[in-house]
Amino acid sequence: MSHTSRSIYCGCLLALSGTAAIAQDVSAFDTCRKAVGELTDARIVRMVLDSENGVEFYEVEARGEDGAEWEFKCDLAGKIVEKEIEVPGAAHPLFAPLMKIDEEQARKIALEAYPGTVSEVEYEIEDGVAIYEFDIKTADGRKMEVEVDAANGKIIEAEEEN
Repeated sequence: MSHTSRSIYCGCLLALSGTAAIAQDVSAFDTCRKAVGELTDARIVRMVLDSENGVEFYEVEARGEDGAEWEFKCDLAGKIVEKEIEVPGAAHPLFAPLMKIDEEQARKIALEAYPGTVSEVEYEIEDGVAIYEFDIKTADGRKMEVEVDAANGKIIEAEEEN
């Protein structure tokens, strides 16, 4: 085989393997898009291939006409592995049925654990659990993000922000 023939042959092999990789990526992309569409009619506004600890997944963001903002993690097999919805308030029809304690009770719980001033409240549903998320500036100047379960009032997570 001549040098030119070998170059063409190698180029074709590379092109075919690249095409297969692209086809696999497109297939995973489409599968994830379809999986999100089965969970919500919200419009997908962003979809990015990402990785964590060497594991690739698609991060998908969607927005509903009702003000809800959805975030999904979808593995390359098209399975939704994480789902989070941020809604505009506790009265939202997705949040309200999951809520057993009101915002004032949750705020009191968060501030008892981390005394300070609440600067922002978000209303999220993470994998079926309604959560009040409070941004608190503590008395000693730290910025804390405190998540309180809206069903039982327990602090799910608290982390210091930079």
